[in-house]
Amino acid sequence: MTDYKREKEAGDRFSLHDAHIIAMDVDYDSGELRLVPQYGFVDTASDEMVDGEVIVTGVPPEDSYIYIMEYKNVLTGNVGGFVGEKMTLATFLDAFHSKFKAMDIMSTYHGYKNCFITGFLSRGDEDLEIYMDIFYRGDFIYRVREK
Repeated sequence: MTDYKREKEAGDRFSLHDAHIIAMDVDYDSGELRLVPQYGFVDTASDEMVDGEVIVTGVPPEDSYIYIMEYKNVLTGNVGGFVGEKMTLATFLDAFHSKFKAMDIMSTYHGYKNCFITGFLSRGDEDLEIYMDIFYRGDFIYRVREK
């Protein structure tokens, strides 16, 4: 029997935790998904916020799914009852700019060609919980603007 230790990926240098996403779009021809934070994301090497955006390539919008939960009689994010909806990434992106102010990312998990993003959506005076299950065939790129 052989043991294999999971090594940190190079992508662990950046974290989307606390990123406040104000724009999100996909180029359907190239399959490029773009997430634009208002004030950047965390560079874990320096423990500082950096300005930039995230580009995910090779995203088939019909094979990626979004789950939105609206809590009932309990504060969003706590244990309790909720109602929800599952939709494709394409359907969600069509509604993002018209129905939601922004998305605050709490965590990002990576698997093989899959990214799972959790956070909260702002809709009027209420917050909704969101889970994004993004399948991609290309790369997950943190595009950092130089100072």
